[in-house]
Amino acid sequence: MSKTKFTGHPDARRPKGNPLAWINLLLLSIIVLACNYIGCREYARMDLSEQESYSISERTRNVLASQRIQNRETPIHVIFAFQRTATGYARMYSLLEEYVRHSNGKIEVECFDPLREPNRAREISQIYGVDFDQNLCVVDARANHTVPLRTFEDKDSSDRMHVRIRPGASFMKYEVLPDESRRIVALMMDEVLCSAITEAVEGDLRRMYVVEGKGGVSRDDQTLLENLGLITSSLNIQLAWVNLNEVEMMPENAEGLIIISPQTDFTENEMRVVREFWEREGRNSVFVALDPTNTNLPMLYRFLREQGIRPNADRVLLRNRNRAYYDISAVMPKGLNCTRAFWNNTTQVDGQSMSLTLEHADENHAAMRRLNTYPLLLSTAEYYGETRRDREPTFTPQEDIAGPLCLQAAVTRGSNNDPNNLSTMIVTGNVDMLARTNARREQTDYLRSIWAWMVHRPEYAGKSANQDLTVKIDLNRHTRSAVEHITLIIMPALALLIALGIWNTRRH
Repeated sequence: MSKTKFTGHPDARRPKGNPLAWINLLLLSIIVLACNYIGCREYARMDLSEQESYSISERTRNVLASQRIQNRETPIHVIFAFQRTATGYARMYSLLEEYVRHSNGKIEVECFDPLREPNRAREISQIYGVDFDQNLCVVDARANHTVPLRTFEDKDSSDRMHVRIRPGASFMKYEVLPDESRRIVALMMDEVLCSAITEAVEGDLRRMYVVEGKGGVSRDDQTLLENLGLITSSLNIQLAWVNLNEVEMMPENAEGLIIISPQTDFTENEMRVVREFWEREGRNSVFVALDPTNTNLPMLYRFLREQGIRPNADRVLLRNRNRAYYDISAVMPKGLNCTRAFWNNTTQVDGQSMSLTLEHADENHAAMRRLNTYPLLLSTAEYYGETRRDREPTFTPQEDIAGPLCLQAAVTRGSNNDPNNLSTMIVTGNVDMLARTNARREQTDYLRSIWAWMVHRPEYAGKSANQDLTVKIDLNRHTRSAVEHITLIIMPALALLIALGIWNTRRH
């Protein structure tokens, strides 16, 4: 046997090059370079939080994309002077970045801490005449934001009209606790800052007049105007008072007339002023909120019937119930394009409501006047309109009005193709939902969208951003009833049974 060792072919152990591996490596390098190039040129940011807490609302994005902002030659300067230890600072800083990103360079933001940068705080104080004893936000829409505001300048001058200063407290929503202390429950930055930007850009405030002398609201009691005032201020509208019995006609600068919960009827002269304003050439708006507990308003009701809305002077109640139940499950139906984001959404309406019927006594006459009606809020079919108030609430088909019922409606006079000569009217049969304590988020957003349509501001329609810092759960009546039974009956009974079982075990 030969002792020589077989080593095989001399090239057997030499590694062979694989051309496919080099091709894969080249393609991988090309892909990595392409991804880096695209990432540098195309920037995308995503809010992965469940409630999109770090994003501005669609309404704000529409405002930033509007012609009033995009046609500016110089950007709007926003100075965010907040301490970094302030509640929600990280979220507010993230929202400011969203403002810059969606404005296409028309908004520039400067953030600084007055305690850590006292020199810069001193410079800002000299320009705007403010003291940094609290957090502040300054919105400057002037052509040159480095020029100091003149000390003795008139408040309504062109220079100061384009500057808005908001305290840090206005960026927060507070809740009063039983011990009369307050806690922050939500951020209001998106609404407050968007409103300040609109005011600073436009400068001049538009005016709507609230009718006084009819009860319901007054200069001393503005409870029903608090939430409405926040909505109108976000649209750069200032509310003023008017006594129809003291004027011959509405002021020329009036863009709207507001009638809230009238307790006494209008006189012929007052109705003449209202009719003149409603039929005036141009874009005019009227908002009427009726009190279901007071139905003795024949002059006002006649005017509403002429426009195609008939108040039924009833009270909307739930069927098959032994007592009056006023909480109403309502639907926001399809109709106006400005409310598209809310179509078929549901909400809970608190307080007493009156139903409305949309009909024209003479369809030909209505067509000649170009009147059109739209339902805005409908109850579900389980509710009915009780026409008699002197008896126990029981549905009677011969006398009562079967659901679903219209709770809020709109009327237009003119052509929708000519928005500058279109008069709009909103009539609601519930005044309790106007109170700030009763207003739900979806109702406030819905009402703001309607008001934006009334004053020809379509970019303000839509839902607001979720800025809650606490979790709030809205329960319908069935869920609340189930929770009450569980907490008041089932849980105590279960605890009693457990205690009896333990006692019986120890006794034996």
